[in-house]
Amino acid sequence: MQITSTQRKAIDQYYKELEAYHDHKVTHETAVRSAFQYLLATFAKSANWTLIPEQTISNGKRPDGTLRDAFNLPRGYWEAKDTKDDLKTEIRKKINLGYPITNTIFEDTRRAILYQNKKSLRLTWQSPKNSPMSLTSSSPTPNLILHPSRRR
Repeated sequence: MQITSTQRKAIDQYYKELEAYHDHKVTHETAVRSAFQYLLATFAKSANWTLIPEQTISNGKRPDGTLRDAFNLPRGYWEAKDTKDDLKTEIRKKINLGYPITNTIFEDTRRAILYQNKKSLRLTWQSPKNSPMSLTSSSPTPNLILHPSRRR
């Protein structure tokens, strides 16, 4: 999928926001998640999806974001974590609480773990040159795809 100029601007904005948070020594989830939220919402539009923050889903859980298609079907979920959290530990906690892992990204601004059909893919990104993400609708059910700078 080709990155559009709108998506490129969103990527650049993402890194500018993270740099500003870093300069102010801000690491808590409530602040830093806004950068990824804007980025994710921008990319979701290319698949005709909408990011809905803090929506309670059918099992009573409330992910940081739910991606819904034009038919209001849930297509993916997003969970943000503090930059100081141990991402793997936090994911285990969320899974144990019943959060979905069908098409869910857990991220802490530096790395992410994407679950699709209960399988995980670890991703990291370091710079604006490495586009952190795109959404693709080449399959009947679009999937969230991250383009990492390196995989771990």
